[in-house]
This record gives sequence, structure tokens and C-alpha cells, in this order.
Amino acid sequence: MKKKILYATAIMFNVFVASSQTDTATNTITENSSIAIDNEQFLPKKNNIKISLTSLAFKNFQFQYERSLTKRIGVVIGYSFISKGSVPFKSQINDLVSDDPDSQDMFTNAELGYNAITPEVRFYLGEGYGKGFYIAPFYRHLQYDITGVNFTYTNQLSGKDDIDMGGKLSANTFGLQFGAQFNLGKHLILDWWIAGPHYGTSKGDFLGVSDRTLTQFEQDELQKELDKIELPLSDVNAKANANGATINISGPWGGIRSGLSLGYRF
Repeated sequence: MKKKILYATAIMFNVFVASSQTDTATNTITENSSIAIDNEQFLPKKNNIKISLTSLAFKNFQFQYERSLTKRIGVVIGYSFISKGSVPFKSQINDLVSDDPDSQDMFTNAELGYNAITPEVRFYLGEGYGKGFYIAPFYRHLQYDITGVNFTYTNQLSGKDDIDMGGKLSANTFGLQFGAQFNLGKHLILDWWIAGPHYGTSKGDFLGVSDRTLTQFEQDELQKELDKIELPLSDVNAKANANGATINISGPWGGIRSGLSLGYRF
């Protein structure tokens, strides 16, 4: 059952971003890097800042700054974060474990924080200067900070005791983003992240400290609960001890970036 909980939670945490389409004026880019509109010459706007619209529903704030280096090539730096707070989808998680009373309150007091930095290089295949269809190889470093995950075990008197686990999980991935960016007016732009699969490795270390020394019997009971933890394709090393427990996780990590973002070009 712990396998269902943690797997479902990992899926629900992995949420991403971006935008959709449309364009208006027909612009002609000349060889001297200017744009002709109604017989007037304008230098192309080479900078833009954007905020993701789709990720806001998950209280995930994602920002990007983009700079055009040439007509066809641009560089982007992205930063996203979720402020430390209650674990999302808590009610859905409880529904998954409704038949396991020891797991019902696993995330009741848990808190989650998240941040990620994502640099990328965009190659525009359309009109260029930050407009049209693009392909973008990228790197992403992310980190989850989670506290208050509760494990219930049988104590020496055959009652129930709890221990709270907390720690950090980080991942490094590489991927390829496919998308399209459109003008909505003189300054507004819409960036549509169509799909951006990425894959890499992850590592997490979690610690739980008891408020008293655990007997050997209690350590064995706690170990039984820890042994139920399973994550697909990941190595989980969970050990109970007299002071509490440790959990070390390592393995592959991946996902798909997609969504919509709104930006300002300057």
C-alpha cells in the first residue's frame, strides 16, 4: 500500500507549465536584423519575461527570461518554486489508502516545498527572434523539501507510536522541449510548451528522530513499516535504529514539461 501512496504522490508532485497560440501582423525580417512593418523599420525586440499560467493552479510559480542571440537562436533561464506548505492532493491520497488505517494519516501534517532551475537553448524554425516553432535542449535541476511524513508502528506495550520523517530529494535531468511562441500584440507573447520529455537521476535522504530510545522490538516493528516502501525503478534503503530511522533513495527521474505561459517582450 505504501507503494501506491508514494508512487501516486510522486506523479501528482510532478506538474509542469506553459501556453497556446495566435498571431496578427505580418512582419518581414530583413538581413540587417530589423523588422519592416507598414514601410517603417523597427529593431526586433530581443528580450522577454514570462510567467506560467497552467502551473498556477498547483501554486507552482514558474518564471522565464529569454534573450535572442541571433535570428534563430535564443537562450532561456527558468526558475520555479512551490512555497513550503501542505502536500497537494492530500484527500486523493487518503482515498487511495482508505483500506489501510496505518497509512491514512501519513501525509496529514506533511509539508512540501519545491524549486527548480532550467536553462535551455532555443532554435527557432519559423520567423525567428523569439517567434514561431522551436526546438530547445535543456537541463533541469530540481529539489523537493518534505517534512512531517508520518509512520505508525507498534510500541513495546502493543500500542501505537508515530515517527515523523523529513528530508530532501534532488534530481538532475536533460531533455528536449518542443514548442511555439506567438505575438499577441506589440509587447505581449504566448509561449506554448507542446511537450518536453526529460530524464536523469535522483537522490534523496530522509531522517526521522524519536523522542526516546526505541527498544529492539520497536525497531523491528518500525522496520516492518519501512520495508513496505517501494518506488518504481528506484533503490530504497530504509533502516530503523534506536534513535529513529533513515531512508535513502536513488534512481532514475523523469517527466514531461508542457503548458502555457504569458510574457512581455521588450
